[in-house]
Amino acid sequence: MAEYLTIAEARAAPGLRLVGLRGVPSPWTEAARGIFHVKELDCRYAARGKDEPEDAIAQWAGNSSIPVVAWEKEPLRTGWAEILLLAERLAPERPLIPAEPEQRAALFGLGHEICGEMGLGWCVRLLMIERSLGHGEGPGFPPEIAARLAGKYGFSPDATRQARQRVFDVLGMLDARLERQPCLLGDTLSAADIYWATFANLLTPLPEDQLPAHPMIREVYAGADADVVAAVTRRLRDHQQDIYQRYLQLPVPL
Repeated sequence: MAEYLTIAEARAAPGLRLVGLRGVPSPWTEAARGIFHVKELDCRYAARGKDEPEDAIAQWAGNSSIPVVAWEKEPLRTGWAEILLLAERLAPERPLIPAEPEQRAALFGLGHEICGEMGLGWCVRLLMIERSLGHGEGPGFPPEIAARLAGKYGFSPDATRQARQRVFDVLGMLDARLERQPCLLGDTLSAADIYWATFANLLTPLPEDQLPAHPMIREVYAGADADVVAAVTRRLRDHQQDIYQRYLQLPVPL
């Protein structure tokens, strides 16, 4: 189990801090954690303390979204791209963004397709919300969590239909890239590989001994319908496991 500062402690602390949720492997948070781990950055992790108000994160960051990354007294960062750019600045000797302009553009394009609005993670969340609200088969979030997420992700029947096709499209694109090369951008690890490995847990979560998540979260993550799960090819699953085994922390510290 990871050691966490409270939100109040994180606000007062110097250096690099990352705010997340205990026991919940949010892929946006785990991707940031993975990037910091690969870059060997000294980062302290924080979550709301038991005596802190429910809106403790929002009081600091302006909203309750996670992750929140703080570096010294600089403005807080919550977007996947801004977090990656900060990490690259702090540890440029372990690059996860290619220097060549076209490859750099490809990296941020892949990042958006996995992490961005209507990217893989966003669209899988919409499918989870659909199940949670009784519009699809399979396990879902409790009603109060589902209602909050529905507002955050813009849930609607039209959005969900579009999201389902987007999941297939992105998985197919990632698989085609790995058919041609060992990593998503060629022969070398990049942030895109970390994004895929961590976001893949939304569809094919690592075994419980490697990903000791809250049981409800694990059930929802493992609850995608058979057609969606089948689109996560053996090549994609092997790449997920390879990135964790070679570069990230196992078991995942939650």
